[in-house]
Amino acid sequence: MYAVSNRSNQSTQQPTQPIIITMSPEEFCDLFLPLRHAGDKLNARSGRRSRCLRFLAAVLSQFTGQTISEARIDKWGPGLTFANTPCPFTALLALLAQFQAEEIKKIAKLF
Repeated sequence: MYAVSNRSNQSTQQPTQPIIITMSPEEFCDLFLPLRHAGDKLNARSGRRSRCLRFLAAVLSQFTGQTISEARIDKWGPGLTFANTPCPFTALLALLAQFQAEEIKKIAKLF
């Protein structure tokens, strides 16, 4: 995860929170989609990946105005790492996590 912060004229400004500019789908799911059981992330049969796929598809469809299918997200890579996630989506996930957290938490309750 990368972050930048506004450091201009530090002496007169209050400290600011860093602005996260990218977030992986795994980090996004970890932040908003709680584990059902402690070992879910390590157990391939726990259903964690399918929950993340459905959750990401719902969130991205809601906030992009387009239908983002689970099959499309599935192509981003195996497991929970989603290593081939296109850059625009990692930036969008970071923005959503920062500015739409309450709405995302509501969506996450459905999963």
